[in-house]
Amino acid sequence: MLGLAEVANAAPGRKINKLKKYRFPRSEESVGRSNYYIKALSAIRRHHRGESGHVSSVLRELLASARAEKNPLKRAKLLNNHRAITDYLKNFGARALVIRPGKTLYYVYKDLVVSARPDLVAEENGKLILVKLNLGKKDLAGGVCSTILHVLYEAANAQGLPIDSASVECLQAVSGSRITGPKSGFPDKRVLNSACQELLALWPAA
Repeated sequence: MLGLAEVANAAPGRKINKLKKYRFPRSEESVGRSNYYIKALSAIRRHHRGESGHVSSVLRELLASARAEKNPLKRAKLLNNHRAITDYLKNFGARALVIRPGKTLYYVYKDLVVSARPDLVAEENGKLILVKLNLGKKDLAGGVCSTILHVLYEAANAQGLPIDSASVECLQAVSGSRITGPKSGFPDKRVLNSACQELLALWPAA
C-alpha cells in the first residue's frame, strides 16, 4: 500500500527508484523495514488497551538496550522505536480508541495484489475506524497519505466492513497530523486503478 502510494506520487524520474525498495519483498532490507517499528506498534496497541504500566516498561527497556548496544544501526532502531512511542502518546495518546482484532485486507487490480493491512483497527465513539500509522522521523507527503487512505477504504469496502470514507485515517506521529478520508467520498476507483496500472508497467524495469 505504501509502495503503491509512493510510486504514484513520485516525480516521473524517481518512480523506478521508489519502486525498487519494494521489488524484492523477501530481501533482508525489505523485511527489516517492515519490522522496524514492531515494538512501537505493539506498545501503542497496549496503551489503548489501558496497559500504561507495560508501555512505561517498554520505554525503559528500549533506552537501556540502546545504551548497551554497540551496533549503531541497532541502537538507532531502538531509539527510533522509543521516539515513535513518545511522539504517538504526546499527539494521539488521549484518544479513547477501543482496539479490535486486526484485519488482513487487499486491493486487487488485474495481476496486482496490494496489501492494505491497517496498523490499528479500533472503535471510537462506537464507530469502526482503520488507521495507518507513520512512525518515521518525517511526515509522508499529502498525496501519499491520500492514496494510502483510498486503497485502505476500497480494500475494506470490498471485504464488507462497515466503514465510510471518513473512517480511514493516516496518523503521523512526529507532527501530530491526522488525515482522514474525505467525507464527500473518494474519487472513482479509476483513479486508483490508473496508479496500479502504472506500477504494473514499471515493475519489470525496477
